[in-house]
Amino acid sequence: MSIYKSDKGSDDNKAIEDLIHRAFYIGKNKELSSIREVHHSMLTKFSDTPPHHMMDYEEACLHEEMFFANISDYDYSIEDLRITLLDESSSVALATFILEYKGIVVDDYSFTGQTIKGRVRCTIICKKFDGRWYIVHEHLSSI
Repeated sequence: MSIYKSDKGSDDNKAIEDLIHRAFYIGKNKELSSIREVHHSMLTKFSDTPPHHMMDYEEACLHEEMFFANISDYDYSIEDLRITLLDESSSVALATFILEYKGIVVDDYSFTGQTIKGRVRCTIICKKFDGRWYIVHEHLSSI
């Protein structure tokens, strides 16, 4: 397979970068219903947080909804984002980056919170369907 690198300023690269930021901004903004809008139904995911098995679309979306619903003061940063288009038709892309996140996991029953933070390596595969980019695979691993 040949790798087709596009210009940093290309429309596809910008759309993919926006998609990735949106996927994490959803947690910051508590737009939990939008989680399913950034992921395609063929999604698979490995996460740095339990469960550590490969999740399908339904389980991954539910996991993200629960994670973001139970965290307050969530913030994130993305470093060293690299996007590579993987085919001639520019319909599949690989994105790699370092994600730093932090927040407070809230226990509503005891009215307590625990600070969490992480620094993880991320690999995300995106695919374009009908002119729109979606996340089809995520792999996050702790550093």
